[in-house]
Amino acid sequence: MLNEKGIRNRKSAYFHPSFHAVLFYRLANYFQARGSSWLGRMIWHFNLLWTGADISEHADIGEGFVVLHPAGVAVMGSAGKNLTVSACSGLGGETGRFEDIGAGPGFCLIGDNVILEPHSGVLGPVTVGNNVIISAVVAVTFDVPDNTTVEAHEYRAISNAK
Repeated sequence: MLNEKGIRNRKSAYFHPSFHAVLFYRLANYFQARGSSWLGRMIWHFNLLWTGADISEHADIGEGFVVLHPAGVAVMGSAGKNLTVSACSGLGGETGRFEDIGAGPGFCLIGDNVILEPHSGVLGPVTVGNNVIISAVVAVTFDVPDNTTVEAHEYRAISNAK
């Protein structure tokens, strides 16, 4: 809804499922970290049912976390600031590889300012650097350096360094 100056009403953002997905993750993570694991798990479950986002209460995600479209999103691992996740994207473990690189056994470690476009994901114990864009329909199972764009079909690292 626009006001008389043509500016969108900010109150409407509080009713969007994207806002709810992050809010419920933060609440579940808060209670999990303070010893109320049953309450954290219940909030996680409610988030999954309400928004369709499977964002684990054990995940460690920095400030600026944005979920553009929560349906089909799955997040487990560790991420820095300003992680942006699109529809049907996620971070998670991979069966058969259980090395611990700092996010838990088998989970990925993500840097700051990372964008996951629709239908993309990071799987297994891999490290993704800062300022990385993972393009649509890409499954990353290898380490990605800073300032890189990972595109579909074949691995091509495009340096964004200036």
